[in-house]
Amino acid sequence: MRLRQVWAEVNLQTLRENYFKLQAYTQSEMMPIVKADAYGHGLIPVVKTLIACGARRFGVARLEEALEIKEVFPELTVMVIGATDLEQSDTLVREGIIPSIFQLSQAQALSDAAVKQNQTAKLHIKLDTGMNRIGFREADLAKILKISALPNLFIEGIFTHFATSDQSDLSFAREQLKRFEGLYAKLKSSGLKIPIRHAANSAAILQFPESHFELVRPGIALYGLSPSAQVGGNVGLEPVMSWKAKVSNVKSIKTGETVSYGRTFQAAYPTCVATIPVGYADGLRRALSNHGEMLIHGKRSMMIGRVCMDQTMLEVTKIKKVNVGDVVTILGKDGYEQITATEMADWLGTISYEVICGISKRVPRIYLDPTENN
Repeated sequence: MRLRQVWAEVNLQTLRENYFKLQAYTQSEMMPIVKADAYGHGLIPVVKTLIACGARRFGVARLEEALEIKEVFPELTVMVIGATDLEQSDTLVREGIIPSIFQLSQAQALSDAAVKQNQTAKLHIKLDTGMNRIGFREADLAKILKISALPNLFIEGIFTHFATSDQSDLSFAREQLKRFEGLYAKLKSSGLKIPIRHAANSAAILQFPESHFELVRPGIALYGLSPSAQVGGNVGLEPVMSWKAKVSNVKSIKTGETVSYGRTFQAAYPTCVATIPVGYADGLRRALSNHGEMLIHGKRSMMIGRVCMDQTMLEVTKIKKVNVGDVVTILGKDGYEQITATEMADWLGTISYEVICGISKRVPRIYLDPTENN
């Protein structure tokens, strides 16, 4: 029984198809990025699906996410591409989780934990080549060599992250790549051989093949969304998730009457208003008030009045026979119409990543897999 009249549908077959479309762009091993609950799609169902596609290595942002994967799939290689605390070193070693190392103190704590547990801990070195977020820079090469000399550590990989690989102008990305290759060469000439290099995110997989190296990191494109308006529009990716709700009430209001908090919408003519039980607590941003659209009966309907915590109103005057229980599409297809996370992001002045990651946990995910019916 569905307890709420709001839900998100995640099509696992579409996820598979997107994975293989991206795989066609590279000869490198793919490490799917499944941070933030697989960009809001559900961590474990997504990982399980991608394992069946051949993925054996996954990237997350936090140790908690890595532990969630390891609990279900202990055989997988999982890397934390974000920051880990020094006190998490024992857990990293014990569970065989690969951390991103960008400070000498992290490596020292990891080494101590590995010695104590009589294990060899794998790690990847993060290089900052222009993102200016986290990572060692050229002046820190001596620290990386110190790390390589610490006991019970194996530097399996070295990586960086592009700031502009989702733009048509790749000049800065090429500058970053040159820095990365230069730093790697200096380490190699100092006697440090690191087997795995990785730099390419979704956008770089699609348009920057010289950055692929041994490993690539597909993220947003796996979930069927283009990295930007400039990259990925011709790949044939399809959104994996749609977001729906059912109409909870329908009423007519007179000319001059207002809707919702602050009375920001006033009817200019007799207006039919449909209410749906979804609001900003579900991830439907309040900034969409009097601005965003949804689909009902295959037609677009404007959100009117302010989006509330749990409810939103739609103008359905020209849409025939709207009734309580009718399905409204917030994201996805209805007939010939479609609203994507990219379009919603444009309304909000943000990016599709924020839209899908922002659909809250109280919206249940329903997993669709057409192949299971065959």
